Amino acid sequence: MSELKRIRLVLVLLFALISLSSVSQEFVTAFPKIENQLSGELDYANGGLEFTLRQQNGEYIRGKIDAKGVIHFKLREFDIRALYDSIPLQHFNFQSLFKMQTCEGKGNFDKTPFDDVYAQNYESIKIEKYGIVVGVLKAGSDRKVLANNRYNSDSLTAGSKYHWFYIDRSIDYKEECMRTSFDGMYDIEVTVSADVQLNKGWNFIKEEIAEVQDYSRNDYHTIIPKRIHFTTASPEDEEVKWFIKQTAKEEEIQVAKVLSNYEPITKDQFEKWAPNELDDLTLISKENGVPPKRRKNKNNLHLIYADESQEREIDLYVIDYCRNPGDIEMVNFAYAMEYEGKDEKDIKPYISQYREQEKVTQLLYKVGDRIFVEAIAKNMNAEDLWSYIKELNVEKLP
Repeated sequence: MSELKRIRLVLVLLFALISLSSVSQEFVTAFPKIENQLSGELDYANGGLEFTLRQQNGEYIRGKIDAKGVIHFKLREFDIRALYDSIPLQHFNFQSLFKMQTCEGKGNFDKTPFDDVYAQNYESIKIEKYGIVVGVLKAGSDRKVLANNRYNSDSLTAGSKYHWFYIDRSIDYKEECMRTSFDGMYDIEVTVSADVQLNKGWNFIKEEIAEVQDYSRNDYHTIIPKRIHFTTASPEDEEVKWFIKQTAKEEEIQVAKVLSNYEPITKDQFEKWAPNELDDLTLISKENGVPPKRRKNKNNLHLIYADESQEREIDLYVIDYCRNPGDIEMVNFAYAMEYEGKDEKDIKPYISQYREQEKVTQLLYKVGDRIFVEAIAKNMNAEDLWSYIKELNVEKLP
């Protein structure tokens, strides 16, 4: 065999091994059709939908609903222990994943055989389109069970809902718990039990409301569970029904749709636009692509302006979120909270807050549907800061 043929054979074998390895690290499955078909942007017949399961480190496990309404999960295996050890967050208490916290006769910090178990319950499956969450995908035996929030409603009925569960080992878990303060609100006894056989990796869990009860206090009345029971299930069980629910408003979806067609502002465009001076303040720092704290959007320009003595300083970000329209929710929510119930004459084009401890003013300014300015200034009030922000002429960005 020639040297070239030998190299080719090695490469073929190596590729085969890599392919086998990647298959072994994914749990691939397909489900029957969605029970309900929505109209508009959440109609799967328009080309299908994507959905995600969010992990605690901010990453996502993705899947899809095809144009025929068939659900396809492609759940990759991962090291859940390493995931939690890599972030400053304690892993979930195992019993709490089965609503076994605050059991009668047991303390919250009592040691158990499961303290070292790393596991996570994936109840929320979010449907995404145009870069925002537009709906949720839920599984249950009955639509009424899924419609009730926090397990309390005048229409709550017995039935089951289902969710994915991930664990770092195989384990059998059987326990019963009496709770006298369910969901931290209702001083009434609720029995929670579990009899599950979990395999290492992905599992499908049935959460059954086996019995319900009335709850009344003064003029308040609702129905809550009396008995909840967890068992291991299969996504192929006939009782399992999958439903889509729209969560985003139609106007929010349409704004995100428009933004998805824009071309992001480039680094060169940001650089050419940025003014070197704002009245008596001079540009002393310019940085592209580094997101502000608690943000992920890197399509931005970070600018710092100051006077000669640096007594007065503005640290600001100009952020283009045309490819990250989820940021709109944060901005719109902040505006809504600031001006809720106020007269139109009292509404300003920006929102601001003075932080007494740091002696700084923080300002947020939304520019049209795709850009916002986030600024922090020292030794100036909101009106002064706003006068400088207007000097930016952000509207002149492409």
